[in-house]
Amino acid sequence: MSGGSLISRVRGSSVQLQAIAFIAMELFRNGRDRLQRNLKDRERSELADLTRQFRGRPSNLDARERQRFSYLVRKAATGDGDSDWIEVAKALPALIPPAALADAWSRSRRKRR
Repeated sequence: MSGGSLISRVRGSSVQLQAIAFIAMELFRNGRDRLQRNLKDRERSELADLTRQFRGRPSNLDARERQRFSYLVRKAATGDGDSDWIEVAKALPALIPPAALADAWSRSRRKRR
């Protein structure tokens, strides 16, 4: 995947699972009120379980689990699991401190080199 803005990177048909996991972790750290508001208790528990199971390795989740993980992250971030990644990206500044975004961006760029 080449560099570019966050918006252009998430427009593609496949969003890297690591990016989804990063958003999930930041939601847990900084968006607890949004998680409470946008997810039912069972969904919050399921999202936590999938995040733990993922452990940074896409192969730890099967296709159905990856799809469910993606849905729950979108719903947690925006209130609508069917929202697109553009809407999630627009919600990120309110959820994730800029320093965390910058750190994740610099780590992902180093991995690609």
